[in-house]
Amino acid sequence: MEIKREVLVDQVPGLYAVGNITLDGQVYYAAASEDRMGKMYLVDSKTGAVSEVEGGLGGVMAALDVDGENAVFCIEEFYPVFDSATAKIIKVVLEKDGTGYKAADRKLVAEVPYVHRIAQLKEEDGSYIAAGKLCKHKENSDDWSTSGTMEIGLYKRDEENIGLQQVCDGIYKHHAMFIKKNKEGYDDLYYGGTSGAFRTVRKNGEWQTEQLLFVPVSDIVVEDLDGDGDDEIAIIEEFHGNKAVIFKDFGSGWERALELPLSFGHVLWGGAFLGKPGLITGSRSGEKKLILYRFARGEEKKISVIEETVIDEGQAPAQIIVNESGDSAEIVAANHGMAQLVRYQCRGK
Repeated sequence: MEIKREVLVDQVPGLYAVGNITLDGQVYYAAASEDRMGKMYLVDSKTGAVSEVEGGLGGVMAALDVDGENAVFCIEEFYPVFDSATAKIIKVVLEKDGTGYKAADRKLVAEVPYVHRIAQLKEEDGSYIAAGKLCKHKENSDDWSTSGTMEIGLYKRDEENIGLQQVCDGIYKHHAMFIKKNKEGYDDLYYGGTSGAFRTVRKNGEWQTEQLLFVPVSDIVVEDLDGDGDDEIAIIEEFHGNKAVIFKDFGSGWERALELPLSFGHVLWGGAFLGKPGLITGSRSGEKKLILYRFARGEEKKISVIEETVIDEGQAPAQIIVNESGDSAEIVAANHGMAQLVRYQCRGK
């Protein structure tokens, strides 16, 4: 595979979050810092032009596209290390400003102390905001005495401080979140913590939750990774743990099928990459590698690695986004260790 590396934004201390944002039909990358008063940037995916989005308070754990609006959802005030009692979800409304965009308005979506992951869900009866809380309270950074929760609220464009309904409790060190469209075209929510992995779906106007795995989970992906037509569950096991594990249902429930090494695991992405299934993992310690794996279904309830490509190393990625375009694919990484937003343009040989 041919890989072209390009630094899009440099010298962003605490760079943590990255997301695809659609503004006036054009794709931009939003990148933001977790530091206090840390900066947020928008990068034009075509030209590479960079504009700073001013007015935020930093502590950004997520930067997400707001469907159908020129805006971005952010988690703000989640500062290192787990100093996040004042964390909240903000919507930054953006307007054209010369060659870039600026913040025209900032709206409070919800006050959610210790919110660490968010998503916008499309359901049959409306659009919802899902908010995953790391915990309920902390006396200090090492206090893990309270569990996290998953909370969901109906989102309306002009409404501020929306109400959230708790759909799951008892999720200690809640960190994982993944959205997958179901057969009806609506969004199912997968998430987890050291208490295990869960799935919440909306049926007949109600949220229904089930536990899928009973092992500690830091990140989660649900995709067909070996190309056999059935989804697997991939996780980072333990809180920022040192291995990724793929689970497969061979007919009698989810079973371990493969383990992959990590070091302070912090990136897990799965899906079509250059037209074939792949899993990307990233480590924030050790050799700090970003790696693409491809798999085949093996014998005796196993999955085997058939290809392993090191995309980069020494960068300590915090989050990535992946975009496919014809015969090429790109990975855009918030490389926390180097304080850089980097794009890797990949082509198959």
